[in-house]
Amino acid sequence: MRANTLNNNLVNVTTRDFIYNLISDRIASFLPPDLQEIYNSSPHIRVIAADSYFLHYSLYPFLRGKNEDEILEEARQFCKDYIDSERYQMLKTITTLDDELSLVYSIALTKYIVGKIRGRIESSDSISKVSSKGGAIGQFLKGISALLEGAVEEAENVTKNAEEIRELMGGKSAGREAGTFQKILNLAKQMMFVEDLRKIVDMSKRMMDFVPKATRISKMKGKTGDELSGYMMTKQVERALPRELALPEELFLRKVTSEGFLAKEKLKVSEGAYYILIDKSGSMVGEKTVWARSVAMAIYRLSKTKRRKYFLRFFDTKVHPDKPISEPREIVDAILKVQSNGGTDITNAISTAIDDLVERRFAEYTNTIVIITDGEDVVEDLSRELKKAKTSLVSVMIQGNNDTLKGISDHYMHAELTEKGGERVLKLVEK
Repeated sequence: MRANTLNNNLVNVTTRDFIYNLISDRIASFLPPDLQEIYNSSPHIRVIAADSYFLHYSLYPFLRGKNEDEILEEARQFCKDYIDSERYQMLKTITTLDDELSLVYSIALTKYIVGKIRGRIESSDSISKVSSKGGAIGQFLKGISALLEGAVEEAENVTKNAEEIRELMGGKSAGREAGTFQKILNLAKQMMFVEDLRKIVDMSKRMMDFVPKATRISKMKGKTGDELSGYMMTKQVERALPRELALPEELFLRKVTSEGFLAKEKLKVSEGAYYILIDKSGSMVGEKTVWARSVAMAIYRLSKTKRRKYFLRFFDTKVHPDKPISEPREIVDAILKVQSNGGTDITNAISTAIDDLVERRFAEYTNTIVIITDGEDVVEDLSRELKKAKTSLVSVMIQGNNDTLKGISDHYMHAELTEKGGERVLKLVEK
C-alpha cells in the first residue's frame, strides 16, 4: 500500500510527487524482510518515514496547518514541536541537502517504529495474517507521539554516528561507492551498542588533530615523473630534446660522439606504502585494541597527506585477511569490527607484509611497516628482507618488551595508550 493514499504533513513535497514515493521505496529497500512486510502494509508509517527524510534534507520544510487523518495529525503536532527544538537545529547542520545522512535518519527512525510495532503484533495472538496486520497497525499507531519520541532519539544518534564514520572513510565522496552506504548504516547502528566501537571512533577523531595538513613528499630523479627537475646530458637519442634532433647533421654527429644530447630530467614521488599490522591476539582486548586501531585510523589519514598507499592486516598466529585491505570503506569496517582472539606470530606477520610489498612492486619506493603488538615471542632476523624491500620497520610495543623485535626495528617505542601516545607514533611514521 503506497503512501499516496494519504496526505502527508509537508506542503513543499507531497505524496503526489514522484520523488516523495521514490524516497519511501528507498527506505523500504534498507529494511529487513520482516520489517518491510509491516512497512508496506501501513501507509501511515510510509508517510511518517518519507516526511522524516524531507524534514531533514530540505532547506526550509513547511508543515501543513492541519492533517485530517488522526494519526498523521498527532505526528504533525509532534513534528511542529520538534522542528522548533535545538536538537533539530543542531542535526540539520549535517543533514541539510545531504541525501545520505537524511536517508540514514529516516531508515533508523523507521526501523525503530516498525520494530516496536512488530513486537506488539507478535505479542497479539489474535493476529495471524498480513491483511489483519494492516488494521492492527493503525490501532498500535494511536498515541504515535510517544513512539516518535524514542524513534527520533535513536535516529539522531545513528545519524551522528554515520556522519563520523563517513568522515573516517573519506567524507561525502566515500558514501557514493557501491556498498559503502550499507556499511556506514550498519556501523552507525552498532556504535550504539558496542562500547569499543564508540571509543575507537572518538579516539581516532582526536588523533586526527595530530595529522599534519601538509608534509614533505619524498621525490627522486629519473627518466619518468610528473615534474621537471632540470636538464641533463644523455647518449640516448630517444631521450633527447626535439631541438637536439633538429640540429644540422655535422653538429648532430658531433654530439653523438662526444658529450651527448640535452634531455629533460624528471622528478617522481618516491613515497611507497604504509603497511599496518595490528595484533589481534586475545591479550589485545580492551584499551589496547582501542588505542591500536585508533592509531591505524590516524595513519590512514596521514597516508592521504603523504600520497602513500595504505595496507592493513591483522595477525595472531596467522595473518588476516587473505589479502591486505586497502579500500577506504573496508579499512574502516575492519578496524571497527575485527575481533581480538588467538595467539601471536610476529615473524610471520612482518614476513607476509614484506612479501606483499615486493609482490606489488613497491620495493623501488620508500615503505614503512608499522606493527602494533603486545607479543613477546622470539622474532627472526628479517633485516636483510626489510632492506631489500626498501622498508623501514616501526614497532610499537604495548605494555611489554621484545628485544628480538627491537633488534630489527628502525624505530622501537613503548606505547602510551593516549592521544599523545598516538601523536608520537604519527611523528615517527611521517619521517
